[in-house]
Amino acid sequence: MNSGFQSKQGPSAAWINLRRATFLIGYVVNPAAGKMAVRSRFERVIPTISKGQPGYYRSPALSGALTMAFPLIGPEQDFALWSILLALAGFGFWCERYAWGRKYSGVMLLIGAAILLANLKIIPTSAPAYDAVWDYLVPIAIPLLLFQADLKRIVRESGPTLLAFVIGSAAVVAGAITGASMLNLGQYEAELAGIFTGTYIGGSLNFAAVSEASGMQDGSMLAAAVAADNVVTNLHFLLIIFLPGVAWLARRYPTHHMDNAVLFSTDSQASVHRIADLDIAGLLAALALAFMLAAAGNALAEFAGKPQFGILVTTALTLVFATLLPRQVQKLSGYSEAGNVMMFIFLASVGATADIWQLVAIGPVLFVYASVIVIVHTIVLFSAGRLLKLDLAELAMASAVCIGGPSSAAALASAKGWRDLLIPGVLAGSFGYAIGSFIGVSVIEWLR
Repeated sequence: MNSGFQSKQGPSAAWINLRRATFLIGYVVNPAAGKMAVRSRFERVIPTISKGQPGYYRSPALSGALTMAFPLIGPEQDFALWSILLALAGFGFWCERYAWGRKYSGVMLLIGAAILLANLKIIPTSAPAYDAVWDYLVPIAIPLLLFQADLKRIVRESGPTLLAFVIGSAAVVAGAITGASMLNLGQYEAELAGIFTGTYIGGSLNFAAVSEASGMQDGSMLAAAVAADNVVTNLHFLLIIFLPGVAWLARRYPTHHMDNAVLFSTDSQASVHRIADLDIAGLLAALALAFMLAAAGNALAEFAGKPQFGILVTTALTLVFATLLPRQVQKLSGYSEAGNVMMFIFLASVGATADIWQLVAIGPVLFVYASVIVIVHTIVLFSAGRLLKLDLAELAMASAVCIGGPSSAAALASAKGWRDLLIPGVLAGSFGYAIGSFIGVSVIEWLR
């Protein structure tokens, strides 16, 4: 009989060599799994025949080889997994050095690479290393990315752009609730509405914060949400570049900034993801402060009986610090870059936990949902802006940083020549970082 069994006289030499080779390969690739007595799919198909049963001989080495190890890097191999997560984050940053990487988004490329590795069974879809990202990196990344959110400066210097941004944020909430009522988003409807609200008012840090606060850690769902978010955000940015050039639309709004536009370059790509002057002491101080704020936030949330909202309390404490002690913040160094590194690692872990088939199944629905949010946002913002006689360029800038985050300000200002709106746009986007998580969690509580 030609199977995993041989006659009682014993296996042939060729069979012995085959089983030795396959067992050795399995052991070298993953020693821990080679030692584990886990039944393979093969073993479940072929019935187990006891040692004393006449007529057949079972090959223990072949059984060991067939139980070998997938994924290749097991969930218990922390150092190997951390090397993969860091490499994926580095790959995302590396991609954005080039025009093609910025076009397709380093975030999307690193998530795609993580999904590929996980679904090819090279890395696991669940591991303690991924839990550590949620438990430690996300709560630390939030303060690091919020140290620049000085609310007094934002209100003082952002002008009418901030008003337009507030209207746009309210429109995002309206779009999220409208979309949730139109579409069947399944059991995670409230969580998805809050996550999209947070990210479309703030950015990726709010995506992570709302996910953490809501306990939403379904890798496939989050990866699909990131994918839908990126595609719709890019389409929205193209629309925002196009709209001010429509003569019919321009006649219905003040166009002071457009009339005085002067093309300039922000030179933002020349130094993308590079730190010109890094003070190591300042960076370590920023990290120490972030850990301290996270500890205080978690302690206060525990004391209030709401431990799941520790990240929101941390956000509030960071905003108080950034607003009341801006001179101390200026002494810190490299905090935004460190926060971005942690967010890229977080996104890599999200991709690693995704099931590609589930992602394909739910992706189209989330794309439609994100589109509904952005369409409602655009219509409400520009309609309200016309009633309030806000400048068309200010509305476009507010919409860009609301949906795309503060980094969209430089791209839009450079493309349209709106130099005077660069700083107000960045500050309005920072305000979105400050409020996005709170509004996102509020939407979740509203819809539950």
